[in-house]
Amino acid sequence: MAWDRSTEQALPSHEVTHLHLLRHGAVDTGGQRRCYGHTDYAPSALGVAQADALVAACRDHLPRPDGVLGSDLLRCRALAEPLAAALGVPLELDARLREQHMGDWEGRTWAELTDADLPGVRAYWTDYATARPPGGETFGEMAARLDAFFEARWDRLRGRRWMVVGHGGPIRALSASLLGLPIDQALRFSPLPGTHTWFQVAQAGAVLQVLGERPAVQSAGSAGESRRVESAGPRPRRVALSGSAGTGKTTLARRLAARWGLPYIPEGMRARIEGGLDLHTLDHDGMRALIGELWAEQVEREDRAVAEAGGFVSDRSPLDFLAFWLLYGFAYDLAGTDALAASVRARADALDRVFVLPADVLPLHADGVRTPNLWVQRRFQATVEGLLAQELRPEQLARMPGLDQLDARVRWVEDVLSGGGLFGG
Repeated sequence: MAWDRSTEQALPSHEVTHLHLLRHGAVDTGGQRRCYGHTDYAPSALGVAQADALVAACRDHLPRPDGVLGSDLLRCRALAEPLAAALGVPLELDARLREQHMGDWEGRTWAELTDADLPGVRAYWTDYATARPPGGETFGEMAARLDAFFEARWDRLRGRRWMVVGHGGPIRALSASLLGLPIDQALRFSPLPGTHTWFQVAQAGAVLQVLGERPAVQSAGSAGESRRVESAGPRPRRVALSGSAGTGKTTLARRLAARWGLPYIPEGMRARIEGGLDLHTLDHDGMRALIGELWAEQVEREDRAVAEAGGFVSDRSPLDFLAFWLLYGFAYDLAGTDALAASVRARADALDRVFVLPADVLPLHADGVRTPNLWVQRRFQATVEGLLAQELRPEQLARMPGLDQLDARVRWVEDVLSGGGLFGG
């Protein structure tokens, strides 16, 4: 539709550049959480299915671009090459669009790196924009490399439409750069593998049209490999429950996971206590190590659930682990606290919704796991509610009213999600 004459005269520029940023699909890392940037891993079966879905979505639902740009690594080529062929447009692959180079850490598991160089890993997550992995590059240097690539080509790119096939780090960095945000805020963006992010860039600035859109993915696994298939029905959710012990998180989380066909992620602390762990026998260092172990376990379980099913229902939110850290007295360790907080924030940002269950509604019982001390539970409830309010986007957080019946709780959760556009979106 054409603008009226007075609007035409007021516009600073009619030129709009469309950048469609596509993240490659999941990669095959042998079932381990690995540090990889320039390591040339191939896509997994799920990654191939995600690439196929992105190609189909771009072909069928987006205007034809002027070309495809992409990283030259195999996991990006697996998407960029069939995409350019399906659209009938030129393809340009360039090493400057690669992920951050992680140096000596390349290809190693995060568990191995943490055991071998805990101070170095902590320093990296404390200040990921400027910290340099041994022999690698900083996140900021990667961002400058990307900016230089686009600035050198901008006269050719401007005013046209381009598909850019890349990695999670570069998409985060480009998103921050286009929106004028400091590079140390880049982890606020969390585009998952196999997703589409779309910017419109004009003289007045950039507009984010779509962030992390995931098209339907058909199962690419064998007969014995279960994959969730996204269709016209509800899309997979990433939902976490939060609250003090005795609020009914476990019961509700199990029911929701069963209803939605999603993995249930249990609370790791409870399993350890039921297995015989006595928290009172742990000294300061032992408790610190336990919280770190629980958080690493949570991250691994979330990643596996997303890769295999597209979502999960978790018994704990990421902010719960930061609350544990603070309540057990580790706040004075500034480096460790900042590192955990950065990791927690990045994970929390990817959640669809966090439901805070009310305290003082269900009776507390001394079951050998939770303490029936009301004030201990209230202290945790107050701490975690404060963190959730400070760290989550308002639309992510939902506080449950004083419901005490399971069916009523389930209906309330699904009503909230339905109103928030998370069903069938």
